[in-house]
Amino acid sequence: MPKAAAHRSPASPRLVGQRAFWNRRYRGDPELFGAGRSPFARWSRDVLRRAGIRRGVCIELGVGYGRDLRYLQRCGFVVRGVDASDVGVALARRRRRPAVLRAPEIVLGDAVSFLAQIPGQSVDVVYSNMFYNMDFTEAEHVRLFTEVARVLRPGGFHLYSVRSTSDPWYGRGRRTGPDTFDLRPHGSTMHFFSRAYARQLGRGAFSSFAREDRLEGARDFPIRLLYAADVRNGDPAPENRPSFSQASMKARSARLG
Repeated sequence: MPKAAAHRSPASPRLVGQRAFWNRRYRGDPELFGAGRSPFARWSRDVLRRAGIRRGVCIELGVGYGRDLRYLQRCGFVVRGVDASDVGVALARRRRRPAVLRAPEIVLGDAVSFLAQIPGQSVDVVYSNMFYNMDFTEAEHVRLFTEVARVLRPGGFHLYSVRSTSDPWYGRGRRTGPDTFDLRPHGSTMHFFSRAYARQLGRGAFSSFAREDRLEGARDFPIRLLYAADVRNGDPAPENRPSFSQASMKARSARLG
């Protein structure tokens, strides 16, 4: 598969803020979430094995310092990834790997631009762990899910975890948009997912393969996540592609308003 060149489109103030936040966190602790793979990476491996998928091309959105990307590579996938944090990307590129494995391509940039350079229907798995919880608008989520659907082969898997609207931190901090809260000084701005929102984003392009609610985090900092495994359908009809009516957007905006 042709390589996607490193690319950074003009950064929005929100992206600049997110990059600065994660650069500070990774400088403070290069293994912020632990040295080994995440619980979601293990769950994803089990889902893929249950579906009979043990090899192929896997893209990770939001690589961070690379712990899950390298785990997926050890599981047998040809992996590539992207992250907006230059500190995280540097850590991921330096991360130790078995000598028999090639260094994966890890691009510094934004995910939409990265995906846009990948040929259609050339990827078997798109993976992300809490990446979609970043400060994305609904329109940006729609664009990301549309690009993921474009690059995946029919039958390919979209695996993602997101902090959900059942999370203990939902509703805290300053509300900046629908289901979106600025959690400073305890965290960054976060867009939480409901099951309905996840379902709407995947409508037409994907069929749900597995869903699971999980409680993770430390005892004094619990978080609640939605694990999702979706299968790429054939090309959806235009009327079934993800979209948000004014009514549905108004309903989400009114929540806690």
